[in-house]
Amino acid sequence: MYKVMIVDDETIILSGIKFLVDWEKNDCVISSTARNGQEALREIRKMPPDIILADINMPVMDGISLLKQVNEEFPHIVFIMLTNLEEFDLARQALRCRAVDYLLKSKLEASVLESSLNLAKKERDQRNRLMAVSSLDYFEKKEQEEMINKALQEVIFLKKPYGDETSAKILADSGLLEAYGYFYIPFDYSTMPDADELTADSKAERINWMRELAEKTADNVYRDQYILVDTGQLDVLVIFVHHVRGDWKEKLEVFSKKLISTVKNITQASCQVFATEIYDGKESLSICAGEYQRLLERHYLEIPQDKPLPIDSSNYEPLGLNGIGSQLTVEIMQRNVKGIQALLDKAEARIQSTVHQKSQAIWLLNELNRSASQAFLEMDPVRKKAENRISSYGVIDSIGTKSQVIAWIEMLRNTVADAIGTGENSGNLIAEKARKYVLLHMEEHVSLQETADYVGVSVGYLSTIFKREYQQSFVDFTNRTKIEYACQLLDQRQLMVTEIAYKLGYENAYYFSKVFRKYMGMSPTDYQKR
Repeated sequence: MYKVMIVDDETIILSGIKFLVDWEKNDCVISSTARNGQEALREIRKMPPDIILADINMPVMDGISLLKQVNEEFPHIVFIMLTNLEEFDLARQALRCRAVDYLLKSKLEASVLESSLNLAKKERDQRNRLMAVSSLDYFEKKEQEEMINKALQEVIFLKKPYGDETSAKILADSGLLEAYGYFYIPFDYSTMPDADELTADSKAERINWMRELAEKTADNVYRDQYILVDTGQLDVLVIFVHHVRGDWKEKLEVFSKKLISTVKNITQASCQVFATEIYDGKESLSICAGEYQRLLERHYLEIPQDKPLPIDSSNYEPLGLNGIGSQLTVEIMQRNVKGIQALLDKAEARIQSTVHQKSQAIWLLNELNRSASQAFLEMDPVRKKAENRISSYGVIDSIGTKSQVIAWIEMLRNTVADAIGTGENSGNLIAEKARKYVLLHMEEHVSLQETADYVGVSVGYLSTIFKREYQQSFVDFTNRTKIEYACQLLDQRQLMVTEIAYKLGYENAYYFSKVFRKYMGMSPTDYQKR
């Protein structure tokens, strides 16, 4: 049975159509009625019919408007329009909007309605078939895209020594192995306004934002000759390009400059763009993958793309620091400052002097972090607070370069030295140094991460001791101090609100007004009026 809805503002027309034909005999059932387009739309969204008989001229929402809206939301629903003689132009407009037929109310007879219903039923069946084909095409396309994406990941992650034959075949059959290459694009979120508050969820939001910017930039430069490879990383994007022969270098330069500039201007994050050479055919997949791995090494070692790599990836050396974690735990619990410094000196020296993989460095940092945190818990088992953790594992896993590894070890050195009490009231000295840093950089964007780097401790540790010393969070102190300064500037009436916002390092006037209202209970404009 085909479900039919009748929409007309005239009661007599509704009743007349209901009893004009034997609906069951015509394989139809009247599922609902409505008095205007708006009422009909509400009912359609609750239970979509197959066919709608709708008056063209109705109050609130007319039949043409209803037809257009339903076409967007429910393209499978078929319309038959009801009209008067003087509405002939509107009827033709309805046909252009995919109505299957129109009927004159003054000449509405059973045979005419039945004939129109037969047209509508055939059209409904045709739309059903098209929808089924479209759905099948959609799912086949999605499945193909997923297969290609997986194949591209298999290649760059070198899951088999000479590439995966299945993956290579999928890429070759898809016509992608002509003039192809990879981009490796790492991001640094530390300069973003809310970098201090980044969680795993907000990092996922950030990478989606970066993905959108990268796609728009790639659309302009490469059109349909690129694929965004889904690696699951939260601070890196990987792009595969194909059929880019000839003007490859020029396009690469344009894409790199545009993306770096766009990311900086819109999000205040930063990124780099590393690219392989261009390759052809299945036989070059493993060579391309090897070069991609060297891009990762290049980023970790902070070597520009126009400079040669000083290492051979086949000659990786072990760090030789097994057991350093347990040794650090013992030294911290014994409050042996010299022993702690010796261990961390050794770790830094090995990072600096050996040809090692980034994964080894990340393992080392996680081991040192776990051991130091565990030592503090054992020394003070009652206070199981965040200050006992040196750094979050998410922070460590997002480290991308060798210099960041060294900086993290230095941070650990300072944090541990302060925590075990190597100087009188040293926590206060660190907090005071951070406070002065904020005051000296009042007219800049000052983040917790940036300040922690300056004073040489972890973000978590600085946050804890700052709150302990000043009874307010670092972010609260920074914002409150800036808003007090903003009040002075507003009192002087020499700058506009927008100018003050930028002067104090806020990314836009809206965010500045939001922070101002939080602390002052009113907008900057209202404050100035007072």
